Amino acid sequence: MVSPVTHPQPTELREERGSLIRRIPFLILPLILLPLIALGVGAFLNSRNLMRDQAASQMVSAAQAQVQVLQEWTDTSEQRLQLGSQRTTLREAASDLFRLPASSSNYRAAQNSARTELEDLRVRQGQTLFSGVLLARSSDGTVLASTNPDWEGQASPSLTIDAIDPLALATYPFYDDPLFAPDNLVLISSAPLRASGAQEGDLLLIGVNSDTRLGSLLEEMQVFWEQRGIYRVERGRTFVLLAPDVFIELPRYATEPEVVSGQSHPVFTSAVDTPSGTVEYTNKENDLVFAAYEWIPDWDLGIVTELPQSDIFAEVNALAPFTIAMIVGAAIFSVVVVGFVANRFLLRPLLNLTELAERLSRGDWSFRVPSDRDDEFGALAYSLNSMADELNSLYQSLEDRVEERTRQVRTAGEVARAVISIASLDDLLRRAVDLIQQQFNYDYVSIFLIEEDGDFAALHEATGEIGKALAAEGYIVPVGSASIIGWVTSNNQMRLVTDIQADDTKLRRDLMTDMRSELAVPLQTSGRVLGAMNVQSSNSDEFRPQDVEMLQTLADQLSAAILNARLAKISAIAADRARLVSEITTELSGSLEIEDVLEKAARALQRGLGNPEVIIKIHDQETTGPYTGPEI
Repeated sequence: MVSPVTHPQPTELREERGSLIRRIPFLILPLILLPLIALGVGAFLNSRNLMRDQAASQMVSAAQAQVQVLQEWTDTSEQRLQLGSQRTTLREAASDLFRLPASSSNYRAAQNSARTELEDLRVRQGQTLFSGVLLARSSDGTVLASTNPDWEGQASPSLTIDAIDPLALATYPFYDDPLFAPDNLVLISSAPLRASGAQEGDLLLIGVNSDTRLGSLLEEMQVFWEQRGIYRVERGRTFVLLAPDVFIELPRYATEPEVVSGQSHPVFTSAVDTPSGTVEYTNKENDLVFAAYEWIPDWDLGIVTELPQSDIFAEVNALAPFTIAMIVGAAIFSVVVVGFVANRFLLRPLLNLTELAERLSRGDWSFRVPSDRDDEFGALAYSLNSMADELNSLYQSLEDRVEERTRQVRTAGEVARAVISIASLDDLLRRAVDLIQQQFNYDYVSIFLIEEDGDFAALHEATGEIGKALAAEGYIVPVGSASIIGWVTSNNQMRLVTDIQADDTKLRRDLMTDMRSELAVPLQTSGRVLGAMNVQSSNSDEFRPQDVEMLQTLADQLSAAILNARLAKISAIAADRARLVSEITTELSGSLEIEDVLEKAARALQRGLGNPEVIIKIHDQETTGPYTGPEI
């Protein structure tokens, strides 16, 4: 065994720090780990910025391309209407519809002729260009003839001169038109129609696009959708915004657009400052997206292309595993270097430290290692020597704790002796709960006794204001109920709950709701359950095995004391009754008159029974009726 050596003071250790603690961090961390981490993070962030800029450029171009698609779509519609407005047959029919009364046969003939021409305009070479085509009067927006007969004779506010220019060839977006698209979007293309008998601008040739026609347009504008065989991959989406708060999009696998009003969107705010740009926001699906928009001021309408940022940065995110792999590889390399350095420079001093640890594990508290080195190993040796001193002190303190536990056991014996020395049952129970709480520092102690019928356990004594109040009120627990008292009194076994949860439905606590651990032990003698002793604590896992054993011993002694107190009480009652009988017999022995005997008996019974009202009646043996003498 190595003799203890003189250890340098802590001040000397701080002044004599060696170079080992500086060598490892400055050699390994700055040269390997930190540069790689900085390089990986920098490359990752730079790649994200490049991908973002590239995505912004591409998405702005895509939004502009969709505006061009919309413009080409409307140009095709307007050209078709312009050519149709020059048809002689259509112009003649329009002239008759404008001049003739609607009830005339010529009006109906002109209307049929116009329908034929309008239907030919709606479909070209098998391709549907409009949802509907019609002739309208610009003064009041009344439909004179239409491919949809349900529109004829009705007026639309979108066809009046207040809504569109009757002299221009143009297309207009409208929301919630009561005739063409209630609660929906409609694109109305208008061309002036010249007819005899009408001034220029009185008649309009109108092309209406809504429902599936707008759905086809929006599907054509979905630049991020890809068709892969029979499946369609929808990565992003293109939608339309109509000021001030209308949102138009084509849902997945739908043929008609979905229009929602009253929607706020960042593009509405951004478009006020610049008609073209990009924004970042969280969409209604709670996805972080990157979007580009192009605003059309003449229509007060914007085209928005939107793409999730997870798709934009998918490629750059693939660099993350590579970066992590590099850092992990550097960490492994660092471990190898540290192992090499340890083998070259740290092995010898570690042998002494290992020997110290082994001896400490065997309980040899006297062994110490030299701590005369001027580097970190010297400081570590000093610390381990100090730890050995502390462990020695801790071992001594454990012995003190054992001694303390022994004193607790002796205290428990004293408590038991104090409890069983009290004759009165009420005083016995009150003294028991108070002593147990004081000696063992439990938060709550109570004693339940089973009533004569055996169906309920009544709370006889408890600590604290709540416990005493409930005991005074006669709080009872059904034997065999879901509570811990009901279970213990029914099964004649102790029950320990180490951590009571507030939502525990299997085992309900009695009385105290803020306790975390609970122990109930039966009060029984020779297998007969007299009740239960309940101990609770606000700390979880409060009761150790030795505590349970000690409380069970107290419960057994308390059970014997309770049984003795009950037997003593029964004996006292029997003695009082014998004494009362003896007194009554003595008083009656000197009297011969029946009235005198009855009166003395009644008064003796009244004194012996606590001054109740006593009435004695007798029957005459020689008569069938009751005794008619005086009633005592």
